[in-house]
Amino acid sequence: MANLKLTLAGYPWDHIMPMLTGAVVPKGIDLTYDTDRGLGPVTDDPAVDGGEGSLGKFMIDMANGNTEFIGLPIFPMFAFRHRCFLVKRGTKISSLKELEGKRVGLDGWPNSGNTWTRVILAQAGVDIWKVDWIIAPIEGVPDAGHGRAPADAPSNVVSGPDGRSMVDLLLAGDLDVMVAAFMPSGFFSADSQIVPMFPDYPAHEKAYFKEHGYVPAHHLLKLHRAVVERDPWIVQSLQDAFTKSKQVWIANRRKYAETSSWLLADMVEEASVLGDSWQQYGLAPNLKMLTAFCQDQYRQKLVPVAVDPKAAFADYTRIMGAGA
Repeated sequence: MANLKLTLAGYPWDHIMPMLTGAVVPKGIDLTYDTDRGLGPVTDDPAVDGGEGSLGKFMIDMANGNTEFIGLPIFPMFAFRHRCFLVKRGTKISSLKELEGKRVGLDGWPNSGNTWTRVILAQAGVDIWKVDWIIAPIEGVPDAGHGRAPADAPSNVVSGPDGRSMVDLLLAGDLDVMVAAFMPSGFFSADSQIVPMFPDYPAHEKAYFKEHGYVPAHHLLKLHRAVVERDPWIVQSLQDAFTKSKQVWIANRRKYAETSSWLLADMVEEASVLGDSWQQYGLAPNLKMLTAFCQDQYRQKLVPVAVDPKAAFADYTRIMGAGA
């Protein structure tokens, strides 16, 4: 019997490279993985069966009764947020609590990463309604989904001035802090005027993990419902392949550690703090993290009702079994 042809889309993360190169092959699937167009094709291209999507958008869709996609607790992007707080060189802000009353820039409001930013602020005792949030692109001009406050944003959330990015506003003193998942141009230069708010951000992130027990997930894998209903076995096949791909990547990274000057030391410390193979896929290992995210989406007024992660992944559990 011929393999099923399946087309997914997403970012070219290092841990899926073994799948992209064919070193790992999903059982029973001839996989095409579009990494050239970001996340857009997953929802915009009818020829694409699914792929990487925003965790935040998926949960907002669930809250609003949109079940076009079936979500799989396979998370291509896990990332801490403390490193994302950036300031102009010379600015001294030593704690998250100090952000109350400050002007803080984001590149979007409902986006997963920015939702997590506000989650960790709330967990640190910050009243997010006492922060002046300015929505602007990191650099350049706004694009679809980034750089503008939504029409229904809370009163302390506004769009930045036309034609000015967060980098412009920060360097001009019109922002106290900007939050960016991807570092702006020039950040890696020794004389960069934009620097981390926490120079020792790894220590803050390790402390966060020790307190909460998880690394925040930003993206998940989702498939068009019709695709899964027609061939439900692909859920197990894809989870096995993504898991194997990450295992192969970790093994290769440990073998070829010279690809980054201090990667070996980083990997040893990472394993001692996060465990030997973080972060597992599946619902059960991620339920605490997903619950915190969904409950705070409601507190942040992003959804009309808090989503129950078990309900959001009910289709996955039905296919994979209750212990998945």
